[in-house]
Amino acid sequence: MTPTLSLSQLKKSYGSQRVLDGVTFDVPPGSIVGLLGPNGAGKSTLIRSIMGIVEPDGGEVLLSGQPWSREGARGIGYLPEERGLYKDMRVGQQAVYFAQLKGMKKPEAVASLKTWFERLEVQGWWDKKVSDISKGMAQKIQFICTVVHQPKLLILDEPLSGFDPINARRIIEEVRSLAADGTSVLLSTHDMPSVERLCDQVVMLNQGRVVLSGSSSELRETGWDGSQEVLFKGNDMAFTNALGALANLDSIGPTSISGVRKARIRLRDGVEPTDVLRALTQTMEVMEFIKVRPTMETLFIDAVSKVESETTAES
Repeated sequence: MTPTLSLSQLKKSYGSQRVLDGVTFDVPPGSIVGLLGPNGAGKSTLIRSIMGIVEPDGGEVLLSGQPWSREGARGIGYLPEERGLYKDMRVGQQAVYFAQLKGMKKPEAVASLKTWFERLEVQGWWDKKVSDISKGMAQKIQFICTVVHQPKLLILDEPLSGFDPINARRIIEEVRSLAADGTSVLLSTHDMPSVERLCDQVVMLNQGRVVLSGSSSELRETGWDGSQEVLFKGNDMAFTNALGALANLDSIGPTSISGVRKARIRLRDGVEPTDVLRALTQTMEVMEFIKVRPTMETLFIDAVSKVESETTAES
């Protein structure tokens, strides 16, 4: 299946500073791809290159298999981090204007916008000026303006910024619904929990290069360092002796009222979880034995630290 967005060896420099250094990845139809990276990693330049705001020095941007064009870019919905509604215009008038810029006829735009306004419960604000509505309400309006033309590709830059938890959940649900209907989503964010909840794939940039890519579950599994959480009944000495040379004991908590203790261990190289579980159950009661995978935030910090260490070593 042809990717909705395909980037190949994208490069961009400003003077002696290489901002994009051979970025390559795809956004398949109906998928949600998280674009991660620290400040200055190249995310904004990458998005601007996709939108045609910045012209890359090298590489290729394909939209649904075709070379980038102004006409093709009209099929993109882009919600920038810097919001841009005109404060003195009325909400409905402005939303219709943005829809027409994306090629919609006025009657079609009005009908679609009315549906979206009801869907996100902002129908009472159609005739209000933007200056008269709250920041959260304005965020909803701009999201609607971004998706009203049913884009094939939706680029969201920190879309949950400024939303309370209830409305953030609403936007997440709408993004999921759009993806289920075939819209491809590129989500740029620092909000790691939303990445784990939303994204099918993750691409992490640092210093203009892709340093991690894959599904969230694959990356977390690959980054697993052997950590396990154990709930058991027994004493410290028996637990430590049962571990023997199979695992290191990182921490152990106090005994609960029911006599249960919680320990954090790390398996040694070459040791399987079943080996440790078998050794423990021979001398004590084990209630839970859970693999503790790293969070996306931990993977993010580790990847950035690794690149920075390599850069320092090269210097």
